[in-house]
Amino acid sequence: MDLARLESALLWATLVMALIFLVTIIGYYWYSRKSTNNYLENDAIELRYFIQKQVDYHGQVTGYECLLRQHNPDGSWSLPKALDSLPLQRVIFLLDDTFKALPTEPITLSINLEYDQIINPDFRYFVRWAISRIEPMHLAIEYTPQFQPDRINKRLFRRRIREARRYGMTFGIDNVGSDLANLKDIEWMLTDIDSLKCSMRSFRKDDPSIWLDLNLQFWNKLSKDNHIALILMGVEDAADEKLAEQLQIGIRQGYLFGRPIDPDAPVMATRKRDTNENNQDDA
Repeated sequence: MDLARLESALLWATLVMALIFLVTIIGYYWYSRKSTNNYLENDAIELRYFIQKQVDYHGQVTGYECLLRQHNPDGSWSLPKALDSLPLQRVIFLLDDTFKALPTEPITLSINLEYDQIINPDFRYFVRWAISRIEPMHLAIEYTPQFQPDRINKRLFRRRIREARRYGMTFGIDNVGSDLANLKDIEWMLTDIDSLKCSMRSFRKDDPSIWLDLNLQFWNKLSKDNHIALILMGVEDAADEKLAEQLQIGIRQGYLFGRPIDPDAPVMATRKRDTNENNQDDA
């Protein structure tokens, strides 16, 4: 074998070994991600969506947020871990029962989804299904940025959101805070955002000397400049509500107006029955 052929053979052998190495790394990464992120696929884990109401400045209910909870051995319910491991098929199964317990009013129903759920090809079907099931309520999908996807996945994410908005869904960002990173995480999708949620817990200071990169007034101005609705969460007392009044934040949510409750609780069943009776009277 001459030198040129030897060099060519060694080059091809190197390329094949590099390809095998790359495939092995990708396969291992996928397997490890799958094995650690399939937690909520386990049907033995009892899950349920609780709901918490949102009100306007008159105290009138403007919507409900669906909050996923896991049933613990001690009987309590808490926020489950690994939310991105919940398949959309199971989200649909869980929400189906929740929807049946909600009042039939033309208000907003907010559902939190993770990045992997939104870029899933089934997301479009999920949005159409949810909209058809909750009418006359309006669907809002909310997302809490956990990491920054690369450019290609950013385009995919925005494409999914824009398609869903054309179906009639609105898109919101949940739990923006006082760190400058919170702004950087969402700047790339500002034109696709319909609502922003700020939590009072992120802006309370036990020590007046603590510096906050961003304050509520910043988010209030950003929302108005970009024609985005601002929702104030974590409203727990009269002082929080007074601040919302001063900043003219129209939609509030928090323990002051009601804690998350089981939609199958008697109070929700009564509310739904009363609403149906009122609709029949109006007819």
